[in-house]
Amino acid sequence: MASAPKVARSIRNRLDPDLLDRTSFVPLYYQLQEVLKERIESGGWNPGDALPSEPELARSLGVSRAVVRRALAILEDDRQIERIRGRGTFVAEPKLDYRAGGLSRLLESPRESFLEATVLDRRVVRAERSIRERLALDADAEIFRLTALMSIRGVPMAISSSFFSRADVGWLEATTKVGEPLAPDIVLADHGVELAHSDVSIETSHCGQFEADCFGIPERAAVFLVLCQEFRTTPRGPVPFEVARVEYRGDRLQFRLDLSSGKASGNLEATMTVDAAS
Repeated sequence: MASAPKVARSIRNRLDPDLLDRTSFVPLYYQLQEVLKERIESGGWNPGDALPSEPELARSLGVSRAVVRRALAILEDDRQIERIRGRGTFVAEPKLDYRAGGLSRLLESPRESFLEATVLDRRVVRAERSIRERLALDADAEIFRLTALMSIRGVPMAISSSFFSRADVGWLEATTKVGEPLAPDIVLADHGVELAHSDVSIETSHCGQFEADCFGIPERAAVFLVLCQEFRTTPRGPVPFEVARVEYRGDRLQFRLDLSSGKASGNLEATMTVDAAS
């Protein structure tokens, strides 16, 4: 017989009223969600651990159930906990880190089995002037545009519209088909491409009906719009390789910018969440 879900270890000893400052201007519910969040992110509690019930948390911390309920609601919205009716509250599976950027970032290395990109559209186009200029192409140059839906464990996360010089990606044009996923063994290095840096901008927007249908979210729901220019390494220095417009669903994503000392530029990473049952 399967064992009962284990309660997060030593909860009564480790979460006591002294963890909350009753004299602070910061509300108790917010302090509590920060305490719980820290325990989860530090690894003090593991994915699948069961949290105590609302009454147990309220008694051990000396707060009302309303305070506990608001704190847990914040963590649930952030997908750090999962509340299952009739069973309890559990630490959710960790979020997945993914380097934000164009489609070429996805092709930089072999992909994990849970990460998939399905081709929605592919065609040769005469792109607008701004795209041509960012790719450093002449007006008569042929451009290959590929639109793909990126999913994690079957959950749609982003739609990418990528533009390349057709002369640079004949291998990509030859190996993609509308309605089918990109082969996991397509890797840039196998085609002599090594990515350099990225220029990335991000803004908030609202999805249209097409994106809403793809993501399974309401029309006009919030999304992140990432515009990026990917560069490849060449003997004469970095040159443009891809211009992409990537729309990420806002309910499953947060961005983290790495601006570590000594780095010429920061890395923008997307942290995505998928329900444990997905």
